Amino acid sequence: MKSHKNSDKSQKVRSVPVDERWLDGDIDEQQNTGDSMDSSALHALSRKGLWGLLIFLLVSVAAFLAQDFNLYHAFPEPVLQILGCPPPAILIHLAITAYSFTVVVPVMIRIATGENPVVGWHHLLCRSVFYLFYLVSTTLPENFVAVISIGILLYAVEQVGIWSYMHKHLRESEVSG
Repeated sequence: MKSHKNSDKSQKVRSVPVDERWLDGDIDEQQNTGDSMDSSALHALSRKGLWGLLIFLLVSVAAFLAQDFNLYHAFPEPVLQILGCPPPAILIHLAITAYSFTVVVPVMIRIATGENPVVGWHHLLCRSVFYLFYLVSTTLPENFVAVISIGILLYAVEQVGIWSYMHKHLRESEVSG
């Protein structure tokens, strides 16, 4: 019985306060605590979204230059047998449609409820990977304009969410100040 009490004492975890100042610049990890963001954080969030748009456009240029490349001719026959046939374009259309809804719906909910906007770098990878999907399915030339249009539209929706929150925040500060 004494050994059980000793093991309980050794298993207690001490609570240490964490210095979270290093998280101030990282908007991805921001929690929606109900506290309003200051204008510098909103500007940083907006710039982060615009940097994401710029990188997406650079990826789009690279995809445009590679759109006629047949990825399946680059692999040897044994690798092609393992990979199988390329995915049909309709499945990629469904995936990009579902992804678009998973971006637009939370942004619209944040706009409606007045929550803090969130912009993440993971969306850059998600939007860019559709170029690879269409390249593998050999339908990138037909769908390039759709992918770039959807990507730009989704970045615009995120910026509208930031703009809406900023105007609401400024209006509230004018009324209280």
